[in-house]
Amino acid sequence: MTAVDALLLETVESIFGDLCTPEAVGAAEGGLDARLWSALTESGLSTVGVAESVGGSGGTLHDAAAIAKAAGRFAAPVPLTETSVVGGWVCEQAGLQLPDGPVAVVLGGGRTYWAPVAASFVVVTDRGVGVVPAGALTVGATGANYAGEPWAEVTVGAADLVAGPSVAEAAARGALARALLMAGALQQAVELSVLYANEREQFGKPIGKFQILQHYLAEMAGEAVVAEAACDNAVDVIAAGADSAEVSQVIAAAKATTGRAVGIINRLAHQLHGAIGYTDEHRLQYTTRRLWAWRDEHGSEAQWAAELGRSLAAAGGPALWPTLVSWPRPLAV
Repeated sequence: MTAVDALLLETVESIFGDLCTPEAVGAAEGGLDARLWSALTESGLSTVGVAESVGGSGGTLHDAAAIAKAAGRFAAPVPLTETSVVGGWVCEQAGLQLPDGPVAVVLGGGRTYWAPVAASFVVVTDRGVGVVPAGALTVGATGANYAGEPWAEVTVGAADLVAGPSVAEAAARGALARALLMAGALQQAVELSVLYANEREQFGKPIGKFQILQHYLAEMAGEAVVAEAACDNAVDVIAAGADSAEVSQVIAAAKATTGRAVGIINRLAHQLHGAIGYTDEHRLQYTTRRLWAWRDEHGSEAQWAAELGRSLAAAGGPALWPTLVSWPRPLAV
């Protein structure tokens, strides 16, 4: 993983640390934290990784990935990755200006995450892509995912469209965004569990001294590291200019790996915390509910594992083993 500027990371940590308290995250459920979004916009963090020529803040995919993982770790209640990692990328590929304000990405129509609070829509269809202001598309039923992040059913009618990424390509980018968010949230679940295990005492000593709970923490830490490594690998390969087949493979591996880790880490984190982990006052449930929601958005781990399997099998039997032992191939950076 390419190093990210220390000042950028310090700024990100400061903003999220100050504004993403459990009280603020809980109060924003069903909508958007306007104060947090304003702070991210004023600092230029809401469009990092998007070229300045289309209205972004500049920076690299590695920078955007680091911010996305931080957003996941702090359970940030804003459509940050929808705007930068997905919407900004679509605009950049199509030569469209990224609009101001929070963005929702419409993938052909249907359920669109963050649509009720978006200022604009980036529309991706089989006929092309376009940027549409809120109110110009038909919005039907609304709801929220398990973490309270809003969605709406959106119908795409007549719109000015230009050539750009396909629906499948944009959906894969959405899967990458969710994987990055999950990588950060998984680390947070582990950190909260370690902290609680060192603070909570039973029989006169911290529960983290009990061997079974040490095994839990070690397993959780291992799963989180593997998940983050898969995401970092995907970002490295994409940033190095991989072809479309390799991009699909590394995103599939990242989404499948992070999704698998969610089931293990969430289960062990709540077993370790007990009832307190479900309370409104505790940060853990804001993290684990997002993990459960993000795991299924833009394709579940089972769907992406199957996609990866099909991609590898398509090369044919004789090529399978060489592909597995050398995949992904080194790319010049």
